Amino acid sequence: MSKQPAVQCGVLKLEQSSEKRIKQIPLYCISGKFYGEYIPSNLPHKELPVIQGISLPSSDSTRWGAYLLNESSTYGYLMLAPRHWEVTLADTGMDGSVKIEMRDPADPGIHMTYLDVGPCMGCAIGKIGSLFPAKKKWAEEQGFAEDTPVFKSRVELNEHIVQYRLKKDAEAYETYGAAFQYLGQSNAMFTMLEIEVPAEKAQDAQTMLDFYTRNPGTFVY
Repeated sequence: MSKQPAVQCGVLKLEQSSEKRIKQIPLYCISGKFYGEYIPSNLPHKELPVIQGISLPSSDSTRWGAYLLNESSTYGYLMLAPRHWEVTLADTGMDGSVKIEMRDPADPGIHMTYLDVGPCMGCAIGKIGSLFPAKKKWAEEQGFAEDTPVFKSRVELNEHIVQYRLKKDAEAYETYGAAFQYLGQSNAMFTMLEIEVPAEKAQDAQTMLDFYTRNPGTFVY
């Protein structure tokens, strides 16, 4: 599996309600692949704002880094991952879809995948129907039905975001995921994050999902 460069390009500041001071973690800028005419700088054009409400214990914060795939002069995709992980894929398609993959180099079976389907209505409708059961019949009526995964657990955080755990038989890794959907009158949005880790690293997966659910789409700065 090939690697794509991610170099430290500053810090991300985190403000937690339980602490009086602002915490910093390294910010890594990803050099993605862009298949359209516009290729943005991999660096943010200005300092990123302070992120609020992210809970990282002081004893644990030295393990984490923030990763940014810059998409323009005003937004990008921001995610949290262990700072020793590698970026193996960061592609932006001509249709505006984005896919980012990262892995633990010490154990490639431990990895994450982030997906934004972009402006593709059919892609969004199919994914929404598969992960939001209340929308399944609607997706089928639109002609974009997809198979529903077998959930071990599933919790709707609000009408737009769901967290889940997939049911697997006798596999070494568990799949933890979250998805975001928004339906407008003439558009649909869908993003998702899935993380595969052994059961003993479930808390790491949850920390990453908690970060995602606060910024499940593009990160405007």
